[in-house]
Amino acid sequence: VTADDTNATEEGEDDSTGSWQSIHVFEASEKGRSAHYKLTSTIMLEMITKGPTVGDVNLSGSLTRQNESDYPISEPGSHIANMGRMIEDMEIKMRNLLQEVYFGKTRDIVFDLRSVEGLERAKQQRALQKELVGLIKR
Repeated sequence: VTADDTNATEEGEDDSTGSWQSIHVFEASEKGRSAHYKLTSTIMLEMITKGPTVGDVNLSGSLTRQNESDYPISEPGSHIANMGRMIEDMEIKMRNLLQEVYFGKTRDIVFDLRSVEGLERAKQQRALQKELVGLIKR
């Protein structure tokens, strides 16, 4: 079992804090000059932002993935290198998945719910669209 705990704080107009905790559990079985590894990884992520521009936002969750691989064992210390390689690969995959799927989806939802432009500007754009459609129909 390995564990990693990372905390970050950003100061500015909005107070932001976050943490990334990962837990990796291995199961290894030797088969001659190779070993079969089963890795179960869980990442727990928390991001908190408080401020006048975004309000209070708390985004938290966990993600668990499993992977199995076979690696050669050339010396007794090979297990450490093999497990390290598997942990690095798994964390990269999970970080990319969080970035693309979870944060991307959250960003889409927030942009659909919150208007960046003012209400008056949106009314002006709709009026201009109606005028253009009216001109095209003529």
